[in-house]
Parts: sequence; C-alpha cells; structure tokens
Amino acid sequence: MAEFVVVALPLLLAGFGAFETGRWLLMRQAAGYALFEAARAGTVSGAEPAAMAQAFERGLAPALGIGGAADPAALASAVRARMARWATTHGIRMARIEQLSPRPASFDDFSADDARRAGTRELDYDYQRLHHDTVYLSRYRNGMGPRSGQTLFEANTLVLRLTYLHAPYLPGIRALLRQLSSPSERDDYVRQARAAGLLVIRREIAMPMQSAAREHGKTRDLLAP
Repeated sequence: MAEFVVVALPLLLAGFGAFETGRWLLMRQAAGYALFEAARAGTVSGAEPAAMAQAFERGLAPALGIGGAADPAALASAVRARMARWATTHGIRMARIEQLSPRPASFDDFSADDARRAGTRELDYDYQRLHHDTVYLSRYRNGMGPRSGQTLFEANTLVLRLTYLHAPYLPGIRALLRQLSSPSERDDYVRQARAAGLLVIRREIAMPMQSAAREHGKTRDLLAP
C-alpha cells in the first residue's frame, strides 16, 4: 500500500498539472483569437472602442461556452453578463484591453489638416508614403513626431494589449499562485490578480489601419465599464 501511494501521488500531481496546463493553453489561444477579432474590427472602424470591445466579446464567446445567438449584439451582451458574474466571484475584472497606438500624442503629430479645420482629431491616413516623404520628413526629423515618437506609418498601426485573467480549476493551484505573487509588480491590475491566485495571460497585436483612426477620448482600457 505504501509503495502504491509513493508511486500514485506524483502521478496524480502530474495529471493535475497537465490538466491545468491544458486549460491555460486553450484559454490563451482563445483570448488571442478574441484580441485578433477586436483589432480587425478596430482597423475598419476608425479605432472605435465600442466596435473593438464588442468584437472581442463575440470572439471570446466560444471559450466561455456561449453560443447560439444569431444577433451579434445579443451574443456580446451574453458574454458581458458572464464576465460580470466572473468579476463578482473573483473580485476583479476578467480582462483589460489597452490601446497602445494610436494614442493622443499620435493625433498631436499626425492629425489630418482638414480634420483639424473641422475641429476633429483624425489621423492623416491617405497616401501615407507620399505624405511621409513630402510633408513629415521636412516637418520632423526623420519623419518622427516629437510628441509620439512615431512615424506616420507607426501612428496608423493599431496596437492592442490584452491582459486576461484565468482562474485555475483546482484550489491548490490558486493557493500556490498566491504564494508566488510579487508585491513589487507595478501594474495594480496584475498585482491584484496574482494576489487572488489567478493566472495572468498577456497578448499583444499590431495591425495596420484600414481606415482613418479617429480620437475617441483618452481612456486606454477598451473594456472599462
């Protein structure tokens, strides 16, 4: 009997570890796909935050076991409800999406002239190579905006960063993760997640804009309530 315990216990722990690792890998892949859907929606909508958030929610639906809704808005609403319940259970939001580019400084450097006159902030999008060579190379050193540190091409690239929280199924794993949390973590969201015993999944995507990006306020979190 003692020999059986000695052999079975490590095998059981290895099985639990493989199970949790498999769940983590599946959720990482699903979160990456949902982020891709958000970026694709953003590139064709002028980087509209609501369009990106709804596309992310629709893309995440299969991973949360939600389906069958023919109406995309209804599907996204069901995902938001599931995410709200998750947040209530764990005391922290399930996901955060930050828009890293274009950012306010990008519009400071590369707003289209006609958009400025109209009182809006819209990136110079058409004929980027021509405008880079004939306008911005003479206006800025190496064509790099002084406020954003970007070129016109970089400003017209949508960059999103996802932080997704995954709850391990086994209670012992969460207790272990709490012990591994670091108080020196600078990101409050990540620090709170690790203190709660949650796995942090980070994904980032960059995609060229397919429409002129418009400024939609200074909030960086697309999923903020």
